[in-house]
Amino acid sequence: MAEGFKTAYGLEWTAGRLVVARCARRGVPQIALAAAADSPEAANALRAAAAEAEKGAAALAVCAPAAQTAVRRLRAPFASVRKAAKVWPALLDVELPFPVESAVCVYGAPRAADGGVAVVAAALRQGDLAAFGEACRAAGFDPTHCDAEALALWAGQVAEAPPARADVSRVLVWLGADHATIVRGRGADFGAVHVLRASPLAGDGPAFLAAWTARAGRILAVQRAEAGAAEMDVWWAGPGAEDEALVARLRQALPAEFAVRHEIHRQPASFLARALARRAADGSGANFRGGEDTHPAVRRARQRAERRAWLGVAAAALVVLALNAGERGLRRQRLDEAQRRLAETAEAIAGEPVPHGQESLLVERALPRRDEETRPFRDALDPDGLEGRLAQVLAEATTLGVEMTKLGLSPVAISIQGSAPSIQVVEAFAERLRGQGWSVQSETPGAAPDGRPQFILKGMAGHEG
Repeated sequence: MAEGFKTAYGLEWTAGRLVVARCARRGVPQIALAAAADSPEAANALRAAAAEAEKGAAALAVCAPAAQTAVRRLRAPFASVRKAAKVWPALLDVELPFPVESAVCVYGAPRAADGGVAVVAAALRQGDLAAFGEACRAAGFDPTHCDAEALALWAGQVAEAPPARADVSRVLVWLGADHATIVRGRGADFGAVHVLRASPLAGDGPAFLAAWTARAGRILAVQRAEAGAAEMDVWWAGPGAEDEALVARLRQALPAEFAVRHEIHRQPASFLARALARRAADGSGANFRGGEDTHPAVRRARQRAERRAWLGVAAAALVVLALNAGERGLRRQRLDEAQRRLAETAEAIAGEPVPHGQESLLVERALPRRDEETRPFRDALDPDGLEGRLAQVLAEATTLGVEMTKLGLSPVAISIQGSAPSIQVVEAFAERLRGQGWSVQSETPGAAPDGRPQFILKGMAGHEG
């Protein structure tokens, strides 16, 4: 949840009836209460939820009356979301029946659409919001969130009945205590909302049926035209949807030419309360209570979230600094060890203490001297000069790219096995050995696994092989 609440309550409070749903941050909404608004159970549940909200332990979400809320789809012909956001108020002003300056406006998540950026916006007059807030406080609670009824209903529809396809045409009919709300769209995408200011639950059944008969068919026709398909799914929710006979009469009043599949939501009477709780819990809901009207608990929760974010950044920075310091320390330790070994080796070669930074210079000066000093010992150990002759053979092999697998060397004989880049290189290698005083003959028995020709060279010192 964006504000940092672990629990959220959704309240549907109309016409003497109170429904309370509770939802954890990553949980499924559960019905906490469904009772008459003037009952002791309702008073206790409302008091407990309001107390949690005041302490900042839970969110408390309601929705403004649908008839007072305008919800519109907007599109800006910009690829940039930032540019599009600057024109949302102007585009919304054209769509509203009241000046945008007099309203509280909220905007959903923007998304790419037809080469531009689209968004769903909701607007509520500031005076209507203030009056609704006063009514809530008079009833004994101060909501942290004031959502848009139509958007909450559509979000509940998508959550509890995910569409099988992205292009399926869908309609939700919510039969409330004093009005009915019809929300339509395609797949998970919200399309539009229509409000009937009457309800069969309010004792005006004939008036509602007349309004339903006059408007419902036109609404479905518009939906069919926009969706480009005659088939559609119609879902029913709200306290009125518990009356299956009522739903059947309303279905019969729809035009027969529509291919409609009807479904009634599980526990339809608490559908809106569950949707409000879920949206407040996951932070996806619209909230008309912003700016100066932000609930104190929400403001404190946002401050806590900001502090946690800053602490997280600071902790990450400290970890990075610690890792860098540790890496620098490890590099310094390795460098010191390498320097120590270099100093020991240089002193061993030079035969005297070597100042720091002069190891290479003093070793270069000492090597010729040490070579002369050790030459009598090397000559005594190698009277035939095999060390020098071996060095010559290895040098020629390296120059020509010859790989030796076996090498036999004595004062009077030499034998070499290996591979070379080509037959010509083998002959060149043999010729260079002859130039060093070896009389050698070459054989090429085959090829190595990598395709290079193998060779065998054998010969004597100063004799024909």
